[in-house]
Amino acid sequence: MSILKVRIKTIVLILLSVFTAATFCSCSEEKPPLEASVVRFFENFDKDAYRIGSEDFIYSVKANPDVFIIDLREAEDYEAEHISYARNIPWGMDLWAFIDRVPQSRPILVYSYNKEESFMATALLALAGYSVKGVDAGWEEIALLESAKPMMTKGRERFHQVPPPDISEEVRLAIKRFFEEMDLLKDSMMDRYTVYPEDALFMYENKEEDKIFLCIDSENADPPPYFEQSILIPFGPGMHLQFENLPPLFLLVYGSDPLEASFAVVWLRFFGYYGVLIQS
Repeated sequence: MSILKVRIKTIVLILLSVFTAATFCSCSEEKPPLEASVVRFFENFDKDAYRIGSEDFIYSVKANPDVFIIDLREAEDYEAEHISYARNIPWGMDLWAFIDRVPQSRPILVYSYNKEESFMATALLALAGYSVKGVDAGWEEIALLESAKPMMTKGRERFHQVPPPDISEEVRLAIKRFFEEMDLLKDSMMDRYTVYPEDALFMYENKEEDKIFLCIDSENADPPPYFEQSILIPFGPGMHLQFENLPPLFLLVYGSDPLEASFAVVWLRFFGYYGVLIQS
């Protein structure tokens, strides 16, 4: 064999080795679905990316017939009055059970009794790959809008058959676990993963050992009494990488932005931590 052929063969083997190693590294560094969803959120994030004001919500419903609206309230409240064409999926295990009836090809708008529940549902759907926004207002505020009154209706809206959504099994199981664990807190001070501010202060003053406070603000102009004893993890890219140092306690999450705090609670729960939201 000539020297030239030997050299060519050597170069080919080297290139194959480099390609194989690069492929292996690429596969080994591929992020799990949950982490990839959080990373994708921050890649797309801006201040109104996952929220919509109440007036803009009504305008969007009127202007865009393709929008899919989810009403998270209980069935009796929904049937008494709701926004036209909204489908009822009560906040809880129903969202996991009905997720295959929510079309991934359409923009999703979500409202509930309060904006915190809307934002937590928005976080769950965003992690599952939906294009979704939560209404930055509770139902009572929405219902008082003059622009909303012509859009009100009663009864039930039917679900239609939609193509199966592309949701990883890991994300599906995380959503199921999220609601199973929420049911365990039913009728407690942390019911529906939320704590009233006065109850949070009561827990702090009574030094409940199974609870600790987590602040997601980089700055806090008007800190609550428990701020000095809080863990600080500012909301932003890579915040989930700091979760591994958290204690196995109930983490009472607060921040100046309800959407950011709501998303943080969902992420904590998805990664196996006991996040609970202090309502704004």
